Amino acid sequence: MKTSTLKILALSSAAIAAIAVPVSANHNSQGLRGMFTAQHSGHGQYVSQQSCDPCGWQAQKLQQRVQRLAQPTYVTGQTNQMGLRGYSHSHDVRAAQTPQAQIYLQGYNDHTQQQYSQLAQLGHGLNNGQDYSAHYDPVAAQSFYRDRNFNVGGASVRTSVANSARMLDWEENTTGKALNLLANRSSGVLADNALYIGGAIKAGFMYQKTNMDGQFPILSRFPFLSPGTDDEAGVFAINNAALSFTSTFGNWSTVYMQAEYSETEYGRDQDEFQLRKAFVVFGDLDRSPFYAAFGRKTIDFGNFDSYNAFTHNEGAHYFWAVSDQPVAELGFYKDGWKFVASALSGGRQLRVAFADEDNNIANYAFSAEKEFLLDGFGVRGGAFTVGGGYLHDTIYRDNFTAHTFLGRQNGTPPANLIEGPNGAVNAFAEYNSPFFDAMVEYTQTLKPWAAAIPQTPDGTPFPQYLIDPTGSTTSYDNINFDEDLSVLVAQVRVKPMVGGKRMAIAASGSWGNISDDFGNPITRTTFEKNQQHALSVEYPINDFLEVGAEYVYNKGFIPFVAPQLVSNDETEAHAVNVGFKARF
Repeated sequence: MKTSTLKILALSSAAIAAIAVPVSANHNSQGLRGMFTAQHSGHGQYVSQQSCDPCGWQAQKLQQRVQRLAQPTYVTGQTNQMGLRGYSHSHDVRAAQTPQAQIYLQGYNDHTQQQYSQLAQLGHGLNNGQDYSAHYDPVAAQSFYRDRNFNVGGASVRTSVANSARMLDWEENTTGKALNLLANRSSGVLADNALYIGGAIKAGFMYQKTNMDGQFPILSRFPFLSPGTDDEAGVFAINNAALSFTSTFGNWSTVYMQAEYSETEYGRDQDEFQLRKAFVVFGDLDRSPFYAAFGRKTIDFGNFDSYNAFTHNEGAHYFWAVSDQPVAELGFYKDGWKFVASALSGGRQLRVAFADEDNNIANYAFSAEKEFLLDGFGVRGGAFTVGGGYLHDTIYRDNFTAHTFLGRQNGTPPANLIEGPNGAVNAFAEYNSPFFDAMVEYTQTLKPWAAAIPQTPDGTPFPQYLIDPTGSTTSYDNINFDEDLSVLVAQVRVKPMVGGKRMAIAASGSWGNISDDFGNPITRTTFEKNQQHALSVEYPINDFLEVGAEYVYNKGFIPFVAPQLVSNDETEAHAVNVGFKARF
């Protein structure tokens, strides 16, 4: 049995076992992966600058609804005793009059630091009327009045740092963006009939030292920052800067657009300024568990979150799928279950998705997740999520390693082009709690990456990798090579309270398998494996700004472009990145 088949069976067995384990928990009827923690700094939902125990999305939804409904709305122009504005949802006015809401608001107005538990469900479709326990910070409404609201020509134009925090995070919440928007609408983070303007920037100083001149392997940095004779580099860089627009006009449609600037794109063939996302989501989680999305967006495949402060882990680097052409997505979300199916055109997408037949719907993806809320075994407010997915075709389908659209259009493919569909599978498990997060994720292709099969400069595999040396040298059916491209990621994070705010201290390890240990005797290159390990710390100044630093160790220089000509899996590099993330 092939090694890849054994890996898939092992992954499937582990996922089934994880789901089958009895969990002492209530199942969140519409919980989000990683929960919505009522705290700042990009590691949870922005509800307060103070700490409070995290809880599933439905419990957060309850808390936020109590806050907003118990306060007068813009329509009346009134304010409550604290001078705070509220949100207009007239169909839930009864909620503000319940004893639970009055108790909560009394504690808020008294400025007490007591956290209230056993806040009962208020009805209105939350968790199907079930009751959950949660702990809340009495000043949790702060983030709502810190956002801004303007009336322009009768339309409401607003900002929401909470929405920006999840939609414009480049390390976490990388997939599931459509569902994030629907959750933000249902929880009250996004009000109805408004246009939200958001923005974010990630920037700082990047330094890297390598033991091989010109070989800087740190992931998410492309190879034009220094001459090939240098063994160290240090630059100021804007990793990402984005401006977003979110429209909530109408109950069933949410429109999202994101324009983005980056100085770490592939400089030869990609523009620094791009429209990275433009899609509409059709759905209302208060009324139906089904939703749909259409447009340019992240393809819902895998988790690929990175606990690192500034650098993607290898799983995201090799397998994060972002579309260039429109994606049609259908999803279901209820009782902690999430199912998503996506379809898109063939051709080269922005990152890993790529299929033949540019003019046809030739690629698709599926993903499934299950979240358990934990309440027991000494855990309060924890969550455990398992999930997996499938992407039908990837950039690892041939040995033509031009990296971009223009590169493939203008470049010259190998004289011996090895090609054929090569999908990818993914499985992950993640645990989150107020103090501790942990995740393991494994992703692999279903066939070898054609460019990683040891071959001559014209692309012909060496004879020992052919089933029939006299047969075809372009067909996967005649290739005797079972080293599928794979990445294993394991990461942990602790979040101690420092100065009244949660600092995040994370460690992340990535192990990539590219080829076998034979290498290429003609070019004298090696490209068997690579590694990336990182330590990072982040501290939130406030809801809008956090600072961070990370150390990254890389072993192996194996680029996407011409790996058999320039790779060296013994290259070692050390990097230090210091910077900030700001948003509004």
